[in-house]
Amino acid sequence: MSKRKKREGIYKRKRSQFWWCTYVDSSGKRVRRPTGTASKREAIALRTKWLAEEWSKTAHDIQPDRAFGQLAIMYLQGTKDIKRSHSTDLKRMKALRQVFPVDLLMNNLTSDDVRGYIAHRLQKGIENKTINKELSLLSAAIKWCNQQLDWELPNPVVGKRLPEVVKEARCLTMAEFKKLMVSVNACWSSHTRNYLPDFCILGYNTMMRPGEVLELEWSRVDFVNSTVVLDVEDTKGKQRRLVPLNDAAKATLLRLRRIADDNFPDTQYVFTHTRPRSKGQRIQTVTKVWATAVKRAGIAWATPHCLRHTAITESVHVPNANVVDISRVAGHKDLKTTLGYIHVADDRLHQTVANLPKLGTL
Repeated sequence: MSKRKKREGIYKRKRSQFWWCTYVDSSGKRVRRPTGTASKREAIALRTKWLAEEWSKTAHDIQPDRAFGQLAIMYLQGTKDIKRSHSTDLKRMKALRQVFPVDLLMNNLTSDDVRGYIAHRLQKGIENKTINKELSLLSAAIKWCNQQLDWELPNPVVGKRLPEVVKEARCLTMAEFKKLMVSVNACWSSHTRNYLPDFCILGYNTMMRPGEVLELEWSRVDFVNSTVVLDVEDTKGKQRRLVPLNDAAKATLLRLRRIADDNFPDTQYVFTHTRPRSKGQRIQTVTKVWATAVKRAGIAWATPHCLRHTAITESVHVPNANVVDISRVAGHKDLKTTLGYIHVADDRLHQTVANLPKLGTL
């Protein structure tokens, strides 16, 4: 760059018709950016304008403009390797994007903007719980950018949570579980029958989360010691867990291993598709086939997570059961979390008071 161009702060790159400029921003970093014009006079004017803006930021402590699109990208990229819920964050960010345009200035985000988002989602028929989770993601993104990138964005999301109706999570009775097993074994597709019954058996007998079951790799299965090893990156609680295998779980894994050996012996995943169009690929979700099986079984409603609730509940009522051990198998850090998974059937409640010592009657 010539001395004159260096003094003016503008220059041209090779094979480019546009002028570029260079200057020092309010943080002390040297910035190089295209002016988008082939006119030297316009390029100098643009650089002068940008310098004035940087001086204003320094003199008046004005924060640079931060758009919603920039916030979303920085947060999602910065947390994708440390959050197991990254895929869920992507879905919730898409919901936010439907209301907040990518060029919305987050510096000026107000409580009215948040209320407007809530009103829009409520009009769409979205439940309070879902809206709260979306707002929590927005709040988390703002906090993360403020802490990690030294932004100074307002966070009007705080205090805007909607009231939620606490619903007890579903727990299958043993009669319902048996109906479910009959239904999954009667699936029309043989490819579905190759994995859905085993998914149910393994989910119930190991207390593993549905995601942990579907993401299970053969390298973590120890047939000799009858255990499954889940490392920190494999669990929601970010702690290593040793899952014991009972006879039913072990038999299920051996069956899946035989299917793998017959179709794709080199697969790393336990649950792998056998259908031709996706043969050898990991099974990502069982949502649709599960819903069909539940409907065919005549069960009111149930999600794959019900298997975990059912297993924890039934294990508590086993003679000499230890809640601490159950909590460790389930992978809960806090015993209170395990207690929240325990459901009591009405007949057991009646049995509890029926077994009270007789003190006599009036």
